[in-house]
Amino acid sequence: MRNFLTIILFGIALCAWGKPYAFDSNNDGKEDKWYEYANGNISLEKSDMNFDGEVDYLARFDIKGRREYEEMDSNYDGIMDNWYYFANGILETQKIDSNFDEKIDIWIYLAADGYRVKKFERDTDFDGVVDKVKVYGE
Repeated sequence: MRNFLTIILFGIALCAWGKPYAFDSNNDGKEDKWYEYANGNISLEKSDMNFDGEVDYLARFDIKGRREYEEMDSNYDGIMDNWYYFANGILETQKIDSNFDEKIDIWIYLAADGYRVKKFERDTDFDGVVDKVKVYGE
């Protein structure tokens, strides 16, 4: 029990000092989750979700530990294709490269609650010009 408490206290100290922390979530001997802390709060999170050695997910947090930004490689090709933007920890906008050509072709704007979609835009022919817009009521 004493060793367990020592490990926990050491982890808390690392967080408070702003040191990075990594661990192996699937016990394959390779680190696959990385965290950085500032002022006792998480400031950065990275993950290798499919355990191939590449970062597939990244999140940044504000000084209070609230999410500011996320990006994700949903098809695991090494290129991020989903981006999420937050204000005060609440999701505001999502941008998606749905055909994986490294160009955003879907924009989703959320209401102040971070759940309801207020506007949806799409470039359906992937020419870089929005050609479908749907606005939803508040």
